[in-house]
Amino acid sequence: MGHESRHRHERARVVSIVSRVRSFVRRVPRIVGRPSLSPSLALASRAVVVMDRAFASDSAAARACETSVLDVSRVAGVSTVTRAYAAYPVKTLTPKRARSDDCDCAWAYVVNMGGGLVSGDASGTRARVEDGCALVLVTQGTQKVYKHNKRRWEDMGAGDAPGVDGERVGETVSALYASVGQDALFASLPDPTQVFANAVFRQTQAIDVRAGGSCVCVDWLTSGRVGYGNERWLFERAETRTRVTVDDKPVVVEAVRLRSSSSAEGAMVNGNRSLAEKMGAVNVFATLIVLGPRVETLAKSCAEWARARARECMRGRGASWILEPPESVKNDPTCIFVTASELEEEIHGANGVVVRFFAANTECVYDALREILAPLESDIGAPPYAERGLS
Repeated sequence: MGHESRHRHERARVVSIVSRVRSFVRRVPRIVGRPSLSPSLALASRAVVVMDRAFASDSAAARACETSVLDVSRVAGVSTVTRAYAAYPVKTLTPKRARSDDCDCAWAYVVNMGGGLVSGDASGTRARVEDGCALVLVTQGTQKVYKHNKRRWEDMGAGDAPGVDGERVGETVSALYASVGQDALFASLPDPTQVFANAVFRQTQAIDVRAGGSCVCVDWLTSGRVGYGNERWLFERAETRTRVTVDDKPVVVEAVRLRSSSSAEGAMVNGNRSLAEKMGAVNVFATLIVLGPRVETLAKSCAEWARARARECMRGRGASWILEPPESVKNDPTCIFVTASELEEEIHGANGVVVRFFAANTECVYDALREILAPLESDIGAPPYAERGLS
């Protein structure tokens, strides 16, 4: 209890400090007048306001985004991490990358202490990339979400917290907010999230891009510890939501909600079948969003790759492998199904593509991401998902 008490005290202190900073930032335009605001201060003020609006109805996600804060600005003509703050359970590493003369990009690794998130953790990052800069946000390994300990939170007096059948009590929350300036590039390239049996997990991502900015975002989830007694899709609930806006206008909204049959909503959706039976042989699903002028060529190549892969898949067995016994295909590298939705500036407000993957194992998706994101190396200084050991 002593550790938990210190943990709560530290969070309360951080929230208090952040609230005072927000209050000052909102008052800045009235204190000094808008014409005198520097571009950096104006972007910082806008980022706070837009983040508050994006998470207006989700206080847990807003609190999670204050766990880690990153600012990238141009210093001596180079994209540099000028602010790096992190509080438990997050640690941020900003190694100096070996970059070529024609590549200008800052890197940051987000690490969860203890190797994963436990019931009640709120972990996230708020990143601000100023005009003309570039930032890559990566992880050191799979993010693990451990089981939901409902009794622990009831014993601590949180049993009356709002939610559906108490499911929101002590839920594990992960969040990301990124503010991307003009001609800037933000790339979120994490390893997959692995949700353990009986876990309750919710992830929210909001990426606010100014006109002329670009982003590359990967979001993916695995079925659990497949090698541990074939633990597949046994979590209580897993929700992910990614929202990308360009000048405050929504361009992409991707949302997934999975529930076990033990919950009221899950039973209504799944009927008498378990979530594992509904998912078939699928053990991984992922989403790749590529958007903006700096990655327009990459978006086109990703769309072409997805079309070619879909044609190749349909000439074979298509997606029929999903109906096969999971044990028989879990190591088959050909068991992957891909779809793509192209974005057009005239219709959606930006050029880009959204690629979705369904696969029997994580290596299939890793290989696909390494292949289609390889051209991004010239912009970020290292090959995506193959850069470890280069820092």
